Amino acid sequence: MRICIVVPYDLTEEGGVKRHALHVMNALRRAGDEVEMIGPLRRGPTPSHVHGFGGVVNVPANGSANHMALLVPPWSVRRFFRERQFDVVHLHEPMVPMLGYYALGFSPAAAHVATFHMYAEAEPAASRAARAALARLMFPHLDAAIAVSPTAAEFVAPLWRRPLPVIPNGVPTDIFHANGSDARDGSGRPRLLFVGNWRDSRKGLPILLEACRRLGTQGVDVSLDVIGEGVPDPEQLEVPGVTFHGSISSETVLADWYRKCDMFIAPATGQESFGIVLLEAMASGRPVICSDIRGFRDVLDPEGGEFVPAGDAEELAQAIATLSRTRDAWRPMGARNRARAETYDWDRIAPRVREVYSEALALKRP
Repeated sequence: MRICIVVPYDLTEEGGVKRHALHVMNALRRAGDEVEMIGPLRRGPTPSHVHGFGGVVNVPANGSANHMALLVPPWSVRRFFRERQFDVVHLHEPMVPMLGYYALGFSPAAAHVATFHMYAEAEPAASRAARAALARLMFPHLDAAIAVSPTAAEFVAPLWRRPLPVIPNGVPTDIFHANGSDARDGSGRPRLLFVGNWRDSRKGLPILLEACRRLGTQGVDVSLDVIGEGVPDPEQLEVPGVTFHGSISSETVLADWYRKCDMFIAPATGQESFGIVLLEAMASGRPVICSDIRGFRDVLDPEGGEFVPAGDAEELAQAIATLSRTRDAWRPMGARNRARAETYDWDRIAPRVREVYSEALALKRP
């Protein structure tokens, strides 16, 4: 099967949608399919079988910076699809302009599949009306669709009235694991880890930093490693025990950071349809403390961690302090998380995506 996967956000930036698409592509290629991926590209090289398009513009939305190919030349997209004959074109977040629109229009012979990732607890009326208008234009041209979580399915349900299987994000369990360089020995101060584009306020890093300040005043000694794009201000740099490491593009290096921590903290305030970082921590055999939000409840087993009210620094500090004092629970919780994460391995998830491709092709070419 010849497949083109379309990512709507800048390929040079770290992001869950891009990583999802890359892993699906790699898993399907390992299984023998011919798969290419396209997306907006501001700078730098791309991995093998990935093609970038220019005209990238930042449109902040849903609590995040979103670099989209708003000004991509349509003739360059048309040329790309004329030179290749794809059986399936898979659009991630199909309503994000403009690359996906052109991909849909310039591949009339292909079966078209969409994956919906987005979720928001509250959506402005203008955004809801715009999505409804786009859905009326685009959805009749889609042959099948997927949601990455029940929350994402719920968010798009008023617009997508056909069957919508939930196929979750996955995790490469051969990269994220608890073996080898696992250096935890249970001694010394507990080591916390945060991973995410923390420049986005919805990721909740200020809440975690405030929790660390409170732990310090309570005499609870912990350290925190912060992984993700962003430049800390002087006040953030003054929080005791906190180290900012910047963005890490290599999953192998990132997996080492998970193995170095004692517990993973995800203080997101909302607008998360699925916790990929939770899944990575779980695959690495780590206990998790995270916000009690819909997207996280779908992923984490309560026996592998603890949920705290979103935005509550005091509750977060108390949860960290409690887990810090119960070191004997770390490994059983991590083992529970690892077992759950193995069910999300990409080699199990990708074939389910391919089944949707086959169904879409059967509809397109009876």
